[in-house]
Amino acid sequence: MIKKVLPKDSPILKRSCATVVNFEKIKPVIQDIIDTIEYSKTIHKFTRGIGLAAPQIGESLKISVVENTHGQRYTLINPEIIEKSKTRKPIREGCISFLEYRALVPRYDYVKIQATDENGKSFTLEGFDDFAMLLQHEIDHLNGILYFDHLPNGEKDLFII
Repeated sequence: MIKKVLPKDSPILKRSCATVVNFEKIKPVIQDIIDTIEYSKTIHKFTRGIGLAAPQIGESLKISVVENTHGQRYTLINPEIIEKSKTRKPIREGCISFLEYRALVPRYDYVKIQATDENGKSFTLEGFDDFAMLLQHEIDHLNGILYFDHLPNGEKDLFII
């Protein structure tokens, strides 16, 4: 079911989410995230991939779905960064919860994550450049962090597009 994407001032977006333990119960949430992503793609152009986290649709669970620029989709349950580059670089970043804003956010240009899929199987996934940013962005959502939290002046450093 297509869900409303919550705006940046929603309290749920500032809380750490619950770790998923029951994989059967979350299947409808995963489908809602996918349906909402598909709908969002019909009204917005995402040129560098897309992701949506469960808290953005009102579910405080460590679940995110990401799609790279080639359209390959991954369901990330309880994801964690297990490896990253030593340096960060500023990358232009946005969020479905506040599409009209952007900022240059310091992000690692390489990350390796460990996550569980919708069937409870553990896997690792590597991301470089834009996809690395997307993975970091989505994991941040699950920990109550928005991308402007990485900026020296927080929301004041956002710019309108």
